[in-house]
Amino acid sequence: MSAPALSDLSREARDLLQTQSIELPSWAFGNSGTRFRVFTTAGVPRTPFEKIDDVAEVNRLTGVTPRVSLHIPWDRTDDYAALRDHAEEQGVSIGTINSNVFQDEDYKLGSLTNPDERIRAKAIAHHLECIDIMRATGSPALKIWLADGTNYPGQDSIRERQDRLADSLSRVYAALDSDQQLVLEYKFFEPAFYHTDVPDWGTSLVHCQALGERAKVVLDTGHHAPGTNIEFIVAQLLRLGRLGAFDFNSRFYADDDLIVGAADPYQLFRIMNEIVAAGALAPDSGVNFMLDQCHNLEEKIPGEIRSAT
Repeated sequence: MSAPALSDLSREARDLLQTQSIELPSWAFGNSGTRFRVFTTAGVPRTPFEKIDDVAEVNRLTGVTPRVSLHIPWDRTDDYAALRDHAEEQGVSIGTINSNVFQDEDYKLGSLTNPDERIRAKAIAHHLECIDIMRATGSPALKIWLADGTNYPGQDSIRERQDRLADSLSRVYAALDSDQQLVLEYKFFEPAFYHTDVPDWGTSLVHCQALGERAKVVLDTGHHAPGTNIEFIVAQLLRLGRLGAFDFNSRFYADDDLIVGAADPYQLFRIMNEIVAAGALAPDSGVNFMLDQCHNLEEKIPGEIRSAT
């Protein structure tokens, strides 16, 4: 049985599809791999300018991917104004700026929650740099995901780490412009295995509520325990006006970062059903839809095209 043509859909369904847009991650177009090896693919982009070219190609073919999410320092460049101009010339814009405080040697015991005040200051300074990049590129949001946590009971104080996190986030939030927002992502484990400092939507929500109205929760569909009712979380955060963004991907076990819908297409439908019911598909809803995937087996551009469609 062939798939229905766009003309077979109701007017309401067509209108919904025409309002939806999906942000693409720059890193999905680069080489990636497992924890054992990074696999190389011919023709992957070498610079953030070339990544934008690939995003623009996907948008040209799908018409629904007009923004690119950047990751710092992976996408660091000497001239962010030129990067913004290049994106506009290609018919796309710069979306979310993602910080990275999980690959530096100093962050072995945490970044924004680290017991060492010097290292916390370094992590805060990195986020202030990201805010400067937001101003130069016209990005509306700063996304924070932390690898912070502990592997053993007694390694550090859980309560004190939460206090440090609250203080660090407040310093970052205070530096935002009035038209910028902070979105805080959660993940229930990995690389920390005893406790993670932002392990669930409740912890992220508590910190966002303490920060202010321009702090919201990021939901990554792969960052949940098996059997979690993700659409319930979506509905609750929408009720509270605190769902800021999605990172869409698919999982079989944990943070697999597979093509969205691959493991459970019906879960994707259930999530989108809540989104549509709440009117959150509209461009002015404040909810950003983004893919966060690694294409290790499939080609990068075709993988992103399939995900978007």
